[in-house]
Amino acid sequence: MSNFAYGNPYPGVYPGVYNPGPNMTNQPGGQPQAQTLVNNQNAGYVCRPVTSREEAVAVTVDFLGPGTIMPDFSHGMIYFKRFNPNSGGAEFFDFSVQPPPQAQPQPQAAPSAPAYDPREDIEGLRSDFAALRGELEEMKKAGQKRTGGKAAEQ
Repeated sequence: MSNFAYGNPYPGVYPGVYNPGPNMTNQPGGQPQAQTLVNNQNAGYVCRPVTSREEAVAVTVDFLGPGTIMPDFSHGMIYFKRFNPNSGGAEFFDFSVQPPPQAQPQPQAAPSAPAYDPREDIEGLRSDFAALRGELEEMKKAGQKRTGGKAAEQ
C-alpha cells in the first residue's frame, strides 16, 4: 500500500495507526498520556536542479517548507524560491558566483612636489606683525602730541 494512493502529504505517518512515542506509558485509567505522530521526513530545504531561469520561476512553492534551492549548473546560477506568508506570494532570488576583483598594479606615480614648509610663511607673518606694531606705536605717539586722549592716559 502506498502513501500516495490516499494523498497523505506526510510520509512515515499513517492515518489511523497508533504510533506510540518512546516515553509513552499508560495511565491507571488505561488512557494514554499523549499521542505523538512521528514524521520521518526532515524539515529542510528542497534541492531541485534546473536548466534555466524560466524553469526555476515555474517551479511550484511549498507553502509549509522553508524554500526550494535550484542550482543551474549550465549557467553557473543558484535560484531560491520561497513562500512569503506576509504578502501571500512567492519570493524569488537568484545568485551567481562572482570572481574576486583582480588587483590592478598601481602605475608608478611621478615624484610628488616637495612637502609644504610653513617656515617662510611664519617669517612673513612675523615681519608683517612687527611692521603693524611699529605703525601702532607711531600712532600712539602722534595721539599723545595732539591732545591728552585715552592714548595719553596709558
